[in-house]
Amino acid sequence: MKMMLMITAFAVLWISAGCDQKPKNPIAEHGNAMINAYQRSKTLRDTASLSSVKTVIQTFHAEKGRYPDDLSEIKDLLGAEYDLSVYSYDPSNGSVSLK
Repeated sequence: MKMMLMITAFAVLWISAGCDQKPKNPIAEHGNAMINAYQRSKTLRDTASLSSVKTVIQTFHAEKGRYPDDLSEIKDLLGAEYDLSVYSYDPSNGSVSLK
């Protein structure tokens, strides 16, 4: 009888400890996973595009003897749609990086 009481008390404590966890919301978890995946893919795309932007800046400099005043000046040379707002650009030395 004493053993049964101890087992019951242990079971109640074990179950009540598990009640502190919030119930999971599968829809919210899926939404968060999709948003995180989108953000990661956008960052990877921008990082991969950075190399192309740097190359075009260097080509511009070689052809014109100066660096572009801003990134919009090389937009046509890139040959694809780039979101140039994600880059920091220094026209004094042609350096470009992700913001």
